[in-house]
Amino acid sequence: QHLDVLNAMVAELGIDAPREGDAKQWLTTGKIALAQLMGDKTILKAMKTNEDDTVTAYSRAVNHPDAVEKSRAFFAKALADEERHREWMDKTAASL
Repeated sequence: QHLDVLNAMVAELGIDAPREGDAKQWLTTGKIALAQLMGDKTILKAMKTNEDDTVTAYSRAVNHPDAVEKSRAFFAKALADEERHREWMDKTAASL
């Protein structure tokens, strides 16, 4: 859902959204692939570091001075979603 909204926002600005990942994507997916060799707890910890990055990005977007109100509202909702995901990953990993 977040990608759909982000793609629509970019289209409204007349910007072409990237269609492929970059080096960052290789790092984030690579962490998860390597963690799979170590078990569920390690996978969740690797996923949580990716969530940390997403939370940081949405937090910056919410507070960006050039963000229009419509965008700021989406970023705030997305930030809350990602913080909830991250909290679940932390709790679940701690219980394993």
